[in-house]
Amino acid sequence: MTTRRRRGWEQRLLAAMAYPANLALGGVAAFLLALPLVTAVPAVIALGRAYGTWLREGDDAVFTGTFTEFARTWRRTLPLGVVGAVAAAVLIVNAQFLLARLQAGPDPFALVLVPATVVVGSAILLLLLGLPVAAARSRDAGPKRWLVEAGYLVARRPVRALALLLIVAAFAFTCGLLPTIVPFLGLSVPVYLAHVSLGHGDRTGVTDGAGTPDAPDGEARRPR
Repeated sequence: MTTRRRRGWEQRLLAAMAYPANLALGGVAAFLLALPLVTAVPAVIALGRAYGTWLREGDDAVFTGTFTEFARTWRRTLPLGVVGAVAAAVLIVNAQFLLARLQAGPDPFALVLVPATVVVGSAILLLLLGLPVAAARSRDAGPKRWLVEAGYLVARRPVRALALLLIVAAFAFTCGLLPTIVPFLGLSVPVYLAHVSLGHGDRTGVTDGAGTPDAPDGEARRPR
């Protein structure tokens, strides 16, 4: 009995230590993959799939797993990366333009468009946060299904999605104050929080129309 208790305590301690290590290592891997900017969304999706395997199956090889998942999915996700980079650039330029007009004086046009820009940016951010969770749940699907499922995950739990948005915004502000943490936690913390908030309780992938869970990449579904 004593040996069993000691092993259980050691396993719990190692599991607790694995969390900060996997957050940092996964964040570094995703940061390196996202450096070309157009690969930022593919890198986040790869990280989300690696985190999905870690959280569901206990596979701690998050660093190498992120590179492996990127190699498996980048052809499918690169168009999303290009669209995401363009959308981010448009939102940033638009926000700077509106803020400049507001600083110059009261501007009804800017006062109307600033809230609209915030709403659109928040919706895109929530969709991006749901995307790696959807990619981890439906591993054999494509980007279109992942986008639809990401929207479903956000709409299914609106309170959690709103809380996730606020926490990620606060974390982004923290990263602005402490930019040295960005290579380690800048991408990993939002993806991990998305898994916990939007994918909590999902032990398997999304089922297909026949109620059969999606098989992992490279594995065929077993006949029932």
